[in-house]
Amino acid sequence: MKKTLFLLLSLLSIETALAQHNPQNWVIGGLVAAPFKDLEFVGGTIQLNYATNCYTTFVNELSVMNVFGKETYYQGASSVNLIINNFKRQRFILTGGVGLSLAKIELDKEALDNAFFNFSQGDLHLSALFKVRGMLQLNSWTHWVTEFNVNTLGDYFVTFSTGINYELPQLKARRARRF
Repeated sequence: MKKTLFLLLSLLSIETALAQHNPQNWVIGGLVAAPFKDLEFVGGTIQLNYATNCYTTFVNELSVMNVFGKETYYQGASSVNLIINNFKRQRFILTGGVGLSLAKIELDKEALDNAFFNFSQGDLHLSALFKVRGMLQLNSWTHWVTEFNVNTLGDYFVTFSTGINYELPQLKARRARRF
Protein backbone atom coordinates (compact mmCIF):
# COMPACT_ATOMS: atom_id res chain seq x y z
CA MET A 1 0.00 0.00 0.00
CA LYS A 2 2.86 2.40 0.83
CA LYS A 3 4.49 1.75 -2.54
CA THR A 4 1.25 2.38 -4.42
CA LEU A 5 0.55 5.64 -2.58
CA PHE A 6 4.13 6.86 -3.02
CA LEU A 7 4.06 6.00 -6.72
CA LEU A 8 0.69 7.71 -7.24
CA LEU A 9 1.76 10.92 -5.52
CA SER A 10 5.00 10.89 -7.48
CA LEU A 11 3.25 10.44 -10.81
CA LEU A 12 0.94 13.33 -9.97
CA SER A 13 3.93 15.55 -9.29
CA ILE A 14 5.52 14.42 -12.57
CA GLU A 15 2.32 15.28 -14.44
CA THR A 16 2.43 18.85 -13.17
CA ALA A 17 6.12 19.44 -13.93
CA LEU A 18 6.62 22.41 -16.22
CA ALA A 19 9.97 24.20 -16.38
CA GLN A 20 13.44 23.93 -17.84
CA HIS A 21 16.37 25.97 -16.53
CA ASN A 22 17.49 29.25 -18.04
CA PRO A 23 20.65 29.07 -20.18
CA GLN A 24 24.03 29.34 -18.44
CA ASN A 25 22.56 29.14 -14.92
CA TRP A 26 23.72 27.06 -11.98
CA VAL A 27 21.10 25.08 -10.06
CA ILE A 28 21.39 23.60 -6.55
CA GLY A 29 18.93 21.20 -5.00
CA GLY A 30 18.02 18.67 -2.37
CA LEU A 31 15.92 15.59 -3.01
CA VAL A 32 14.56 12.70 -0.97
CA ALA A 33 15.29 9.36 -2.64
CA ALA A 34 14.13 5.79 -2.13
CA PRO A 35 14.97 2.52 -3.90
CA PHE A 36 12.06 1.42 -6.05
CA LYS A 37 12.40 -2.16 -4.77
CA ASP A 38 11.83 -1.23 -1.12
CA LEU A 39 10.58 2.27 -0.32
CA GLU A 40 11.28 1.85 3.42
CA PHE A 41 14.95 2.68 2.88
CA VAL A 42 14.98 6.42 2.33
CA GLY A 43 18.02 8.53 1.54
CA GLY A 44 18.90 11.93 0.21
CA THR A 45 20.52 13.54 -2.80
CA ILE A 46 22.28 16.88 -3.15
CA GLN A 47 22.52 18.21 -6.70
CA LEU A 48 24.60 20.83 -8.48
CA ASN A 49 23.43 21.34 -12.07
CA TYR A 50 24.58 23.56 -14.91
CA ALA A 51 22.33 24.44 -17.85
CA THR A 52 24.44 25.23 -20.91
CA ASN A 53 21.35 26.13 -22.95
CA CYS A 54 17.57 25.64 -22.81
CA TYR A 55 17.87 22.02 -23.97
CA THR A 56 20.91 20.63 -22.13
CA THR A 57 21.53 20.36 -18.38
CA PHE A 58 24.51 18.69 -16.71
CA VAL A 59 23.30 17.06 -13.47
CA ASN A 60 25.91 16.29 -10.80
CA GLU A 61 24.70 14.64 -7.62
CA LEU A 62 25.88 13.11 -4.38
CA SER A 63 23.52 10.53 -2.84
CA VAL A 64 23.46 8.79 0.52
CA MET A 65 21.02 5.91 0.93
CA ASN A 66 20.39 2.97 3.23
CA VAL A 67 20.03 -0.28 1.29
CA PHE A 68 19.47 -3.79 2.55
CA GLY A 69 18.36 -2.23 5.86
CA LYS A 70 21.83 -2.40 7.33
CA GLU A 71 24.37 -0.73 5.08
CA THR A 72 24.58 2.82 3.81
CA TYR A 73 25.94 3.49 0.37
CA TYR A 74 27.38 6.67 -1.06
CA GLN A 75 27.13 7.55 -4.72
CA GLY A 76 28.48 10.35 -6.87
CA ALA A 77 26.92 10.66 -10.30
CA SER A 78 27.12 12.93 -13.31
CA SER A 79 24.74 12.88 -16.26
CA VAL A 80 23.75 14.90 -19.31
CA ASN A 81 20.00 15.56 -19.56
CA LEU A 82 18.19 16.60 -22.73
CA ILE A 83 14.54 17.47 -23.31
CA ILE A 84 12.50 14.40 -24.25
CA ASN A 85 9.26 16.29 -24.81
CA ASN A 86 8.07 19.82 -24.21
CA PHE A 87 4.31 20.10 -23.67
CA LYS A 88 4.12 23.89 -23.90
CA ARG A 89 0.35 24.02 -23.72
CA GLN A 90 0.33 22.01 -20.49
CA ARG A 91 3.56 23.74 -19.37
CA PHE A 92 5.24 20.39 -18.81
CA ILE A 93 8.81 19.38 -19.65
CA LEU A 94 10.15 15.86 -19.48
CA THR A 95 13.91 15.37 -19.65
CA GLY A 96 16.07 12.29 -19.84
CA GLY A 97 19.75 11.62 -19.61
CA VAL A 98 22.62 9.21 -19.34
CA GLY A 99 25.75 9.35 -17.25
CA LEU A 100 28.14 7.53 -14.97
CA SER A 101 27.99 6.91 -11.24
CA LEU A 102 30.59 5.87 -8.71
CA ALA A 103 29.16 4.05 -5.68
CA LYS A 104 30.91 3.00 -2.47
CA ILE A 105 29.30 -0.11 -1.00
CA GLU A 106 30.21 -3.72 -0.32
CA LEU A 107 28.21 -5.99 -2.62
CA ASP A 108 28.04 -9.76 -2.29
CA LYS A 109 28.53 -12.10 -5.24
CA GLU A 110 24.78 -12.40 -5.91
CA ALA A 111 24.37 -8.61 -6.13
CA LEU A 112 27.39 -8.33 -8.44
CA ASP A 113 25.96 -11.08 -10.67
CA ASN A 114 22.71 -9.08 -11.03
CA ALA A 115 24.62 -5.96 -12.09
CA PHE A 116 25.53 -5.19 -15.68
CA PHE A 117 27.93 -2.61 -17.11
CA ASN A 118 29.74 -2.50 -13.80
CA PHE A 119 33.45 -2.02 -13.18
CA SER A 120 34.34 -2.90 -9.59
CA GLN A 121 37.45 -2.48 -7.51
CA GLY A 122 36.85 -3.59 -3.92
CA ASP A 123 33.90 -1.62 -2.60
CA LEU A 124 34.01 1.03 -5.38
CA HIS A 125 31.69 0.40 -8.34
CA LEU A 126 31.57 2.43 -11.57
CA SER A 127 28.30 1.96 -13.45
CA ALA A 128 25.96 3.59 -15.97
CA LEU A 129 23.07 5.81 -14.90
CA PHE A 130 19.85 6.51 -16.82
CA LYS A 131 17.64 9.36 -15.62
CA VAL A 132 14.13 10.61 -16.44
CA ARG A 133 12.89 13.74 -14.68
CA GLY A 134 10.16 16.34 -14.68
CA MET A 135 10.05 19.79 -13.11
CA LEU A 136 7.29 22.05 -11.79
CA GLN A 137 8.18 25.73 -11.64
CA LEU A 138 7.01 27.07 -8.28
CA ASN A 139 8.31 30.59 -8.97
CA SER A 140 11.00 32.16 -11.16
CA TRP A 141 13.89 30.38 -9.45
CA THR A 142 12.42 27.38 -7.57
CA HIS A 143 11.45 24.06 -9.14
CA TRP A 144 9.79 20.92 -7.80
CA VAL A 145 11.75 18.01 -9.30
CA THR A 146 10.74 14.38 -9.67
CA GLU A 147 13.28 11.84 -10.96
CA PHE A 148 13.42 8.17 -11.83
CA ASN A 149 17.02 6.85 -11.84
CA VAL A 150 18.12 3.46 -13.18
CA ASN A 151 21.61 2.45 -12.12
CA THR A 152 23.15 -0.67 -13.67
CA LEU A 153 24.30 -1.94 -10.26
CA GLY A 154 21.02 -3.81 -9.71
CA ASP A 155 17.46 -3.47 -8.51
CA TYR A 156 18.26 -1.78 -5.16
CA PHE A 157 19.90 1.02 -7.14
CA VAL A 158 16.82 1.86 -9.21
CA THR A 159 15.63 4.91 -7.30
CA PHE A 160 12.86 7.45 -7.25
CA SER A 161 13.62 10.99 -6.05
CA THR A 162 11.55 14.07 -5.41
CA GLY A 163 12.54 17.46 -4.02
CA ILE A 164 13.34 21.11 -4.64
CA ASN A 165 15.89 22.75 -6.96
CA TYR A 166 16.84 26.41 -6.73
CA GLU A 167 18.10 28.11 -9.86
CA LEU A 168 20.70 30.74 -9.02
CA PRO A 169 19.89 33.99 -10.84
CA GLN A 170 22.40 34.76 -13.52
CA LEU A 171 24.51 37.71 -12.54
CA LYS A 172 25.14 39.94 -15.53
CA ALA A 173 27.88 42.49 -15.38
CA ARG A 174 26.64 45.99 -16.02
CA ARG A 175 28.69 48.07 -18.37
CA ALA A 176 29.51 51.60 -17.34
CA ARG A 177 28.41 54.20 -19.85
CA ARG A 178 31.06 56.44 -21.29
CA PHE A 179 30.03 59.86 -22.45
